[in-house]
Amino acid sequence: MKITMQTILGELLEEYPGAEAVMKKYLGEAYCLTCPGKMFDTIGNGAMLHGMSDAEAENMLSDLQEVVDNQERESQQHINQ
Repeated sequence: MKITMQTILGELLEEYPGAEAVMKKYLGEAYCLTCPGKMFDTIGNGAMLHGMSDAEAENMLSDLQEVVDNQERESQQHINQ
């Protein structure tokens, strides 16, 4: 999965639970991580609402992509065993 500013926050958190730690690293204990609206809101909107700079948002995206890539790699390894 390619993570972008248009990625839906809730879908990311459901499919890749490790993403929550990354989100907390950048946003703190943000209410948006538990809000029902997370199923409709994007990462980009969350970054904007939390006043993140473009550089911070790009760093967060990079860290989120790393979590996704690692989980997908681990899943693939289990399938191949």
